[in-house]
Amino acid sequence: MAAKHVVLFPFPGQGHLSAFMSLADLLHGILPDAAITLVSTPRNVAALRTTARSNSSFLVFHALPFTPADHGLPPDCESSDAVQPGAIAGLLVAFESLEAAFDDYLSAAVAGGHDVCVVSDPFTAWTVTAARRRGCAHAFFASCGAYGSAVVHSLWSHLPVRPDPATGRVHLPEYPEVVIHRSQLSKIASAPPAVAIRAAGFYGRQIPLGYETGAVLVNTVEEFEPTGLDMLRRTLKIPVWPIGPLVRATNLPVSPEADAAVVSFLDCHPPSSVLYISFGSQNSILAEHMAELALALESTGRPFVWVVRPPDGHNIKGEFRADQWLPDGFEERARTTNRGLLARGWAPQVRILAHASTGAFLSHCGWNSVLESVTHGVPIIGWPLAGEQFYNAKMLTEEWGVCVEVARGNMEDTVVNSAAVADVVETVMGQTAKAAEMRRRVREIKKAVEGSWNEGGGSSRKAMEDFLRAMNLR
Repeated sequence: MAAKHVVLFPFPGQGHLSAFMSLADLLHGILPDAAITLVSTPRNVAALRTTARSNSSFLVFHALPFTPADHGLPPDCESSDAVQPGAIAGLLVAFESLEAAFDDYLSAAVAGGHDVCVVSDPFTAWTVTAARRRGCAHAFFASCGAYGSAVVHSLWSHLPVRPDPATGRVHLPEYPEVVIHRSQLSKIASAPPAVAIRAAGFYGRQIPLGYETGAVLVNTVEEFEPTGLDMLRRTLKIPVWPIGPLVRATNLPVSPEADAAVVSFLDCHPPSSVLYISFGSQNSILAEHMAELALALESTGRPFVWVVRPPDGHNIKGEFRADQWLPDGFEERARTTNRGLLARGWAPQVRILAHASTGAFLSHCGWNSVLESVTHGVPIIGWPLAGEQFYNAKMLTEEWGVCVEVARGNMEDTVVNSAAVADVVETVMGQTAKAAEMRRRVREIKKAVEGSWNEGGGSSRKAMEDFLRAMNLR
């Protein structure tokens, strides 16, 4: 029997890379004798080598040559962290140029006598062409959820998106039962014509290739997203296997001092009393919205941990200036009363969500954050900002009732009122019937998710076994 070789090709966004690293760990645990290689560009490979855990020594990294300047990108632009959210189309298009080098890499791998299976990001659908040319199995791994993936796939298939002028409703031909509003469109889907045309060209090339893959893996659980999985299966008409939850054991990078400060703060507060706030690694809210959120936090008096980054429109990796972007004295009052902690840039999110004192998560509803929240039984206050986050929030609210949306987007016309925010916080964290029902429902999800990898009957375990057999990896 030929040796097995799994080649992973993520798109370089923080959430995508994190999920693919978790997938690598999962595959190694099931296929300890298989070679596993993660392919990307030089800067991404260097960064992943630095952050890879010591028990990931099995993972091999391969860098494909890539010069951002050749594509009109800044010299250090090899990941979505390095571009403005509205300019992501340029990086997507630039990555298509990697096909020839990737084809050469697969050719060498096959010549070495390996049975090769390529698992790529849907954003790198062009890998299908190289895989088919070299006789390799191919699958996609969707690091976001099934419902969000299905809605986004429909939107991308019909660019440019034109909402109904009167109602703002967006029609999804594949899913007439789904109601989407113009306020739930990503910046790409609602971009000006010049930008939308470039994005439409990219997706117009990639989506047809997507139907040529052999399977789709999704970082979700059958019992958690039955509706979304059914939508994907109806549309793609290829096997869709939910193998989640792939949840990070820890978060990087957090200094020991910052970690200790957060845990010490949480230890000082009663169970389910602390509101955790984070908008992810790539997005932020406007300065005026930060001020309204701060006013809401003070009016509730509830303890909080808030991961702060400079507002949208500023350098998100720069220094956070509380004196510029928050009400006068806000941080000092929070600190001296032990009511709040501002964590600059990063916080140990998994540890926070796992802590008994955490009672709710005010989140942008990125999929990693969603999974980390529900697997720890923490209800969500949704403030989606980009991409499929709007549809994650929609699914959590309408199908499960474990989320209340407090605001939508980070545009100038986004309405954020401190009194309304405070009211939602009290509804979710107070002694209300709504709060009790949300906690009950999120416990249901937690139980279902925990059982998905049970020996003998777990849905995700069975889905992974079916996938491995279909890809000739068993």
